[in-house]
Amino acid sequence: MKFSFSGRHMEVGDALTTRAKNACIDLAKKYGTEFLDLSIVMKKEAYLFVCDITIRTQNGNSYHASNSANEPGISFDGVLQKVDQQIGKKKKPGRHFSKEPAMEIISYDNSFDEGKSAAIIAEILDDLPLLSVSDAADLLTDSKRVLVFENISTQTVNVVYWREDRNIGWIDYKNPYEK
Repeated sequence: MKFSFSGRHMEVGDALTTRAKNACIDLAKKYGTEFLDLSIVMKKEAYLFVCDITIRTQNGNSYHASNSANEPGISFDGVLQKVDQQIGKKKKPGRHFSKEPAMEIISYDNSFDEGKSAAIIAEILDDLPLLSVSDAADLLTDSKRVLVFENISTQTVNVVYWREDRNIGWIDYKNPYEK
């Protein structure tokens, strides 16, 4: 877990940092998930302490919450409670929320009238699941033949798909402008 706790217009003490890290580890254990990236920023604004938290989990979900109070510890407790509620809403038994992109695979035939052009259907993927290639391949089924995801090791967009020969294909996008 990549953990950062920083202060703006104030110094964050070791006691609050340790308390925050332990509380976040306990929160991850509570919901049986792993936090990949956890960032907490404590700010002093007038007489209030504002605490912002951003969490990114192993399955691609992101959570953000903010809370303000008269004391830093109380501000952190409030923001932790808010993010706990957010995670709890997604993890309720019987409710299956996943951040898998909403893609619809449409079967089609290649025959169409000569005078007509094919329809172009845009798919907007704003929050891709963060997976390893093997995890993504495990998610493929007969009804879900293609999966677009963010590769956990390279942070690039990848695609896994069923090939006609019943093997799994993997497209690893390499940005030609990066060296």
